[in-house]
Amino acid sequence: MRRNQGFTITELMVAVVIIGVLASLAIPTFTSYIYKARVSEATNFLGKIKQRQESYRNEFGQYCAVNGDSWGTYNPTTIPGIDPVGWETTDEWDQLGAAPDGPVRFQYATIAGFPGDTPPSGTNLDDDDHWFVARAQGDLDEDTDTFFLEMYSQATHVYNSATAKGGWE
Repeated sequence: MRRNQGFTITELMVAVVIIGVLASLAIPTFTSYIYKARVSEATNFLGKIKQRQESYRNEFGQYCAVNGDSWGTYNPTTIPGIDPVGWETTDEWDQLGAAPDGPVRFQYATIAGFPGDTPPSGTNLDDDDHWFVARAQGDLDEDTDTFFLEMYSQATHVYNSATAKGGWE
């Protein structure tokens, strides 16, 4: 007796279910990697800002107050979201000498102060010395729940406001 070659419908359905389960496990992990890669843009640029701020202080004896001494003006003016936008250069950012390598998914600002000026709350900066804070603010999944990363003059690490939520919200 000759047997037909091929798969039964049951075997095909089992294969589809297995592929579906594997995909449902892989998609969140893949999404996590995408967000981590996008956050690395901000950490890299904040590192560049810190390097430029230290060079600026060595040359001029103070940090560059690109955005004054309080948060308010960010570059770009709106949070880009999922799609990156071009960097809008300004005289203040040119003075600092910092610009990202390409389009950005975050807003950036850097504020600075002199000894005696009160640093932003929560930064634990010493107001007996010159200080600066650089901030990247973003909303990578466009759910209007923003988070920020900050780099301080008197610290060697980046503060992430969304650490407990996976690092991006």
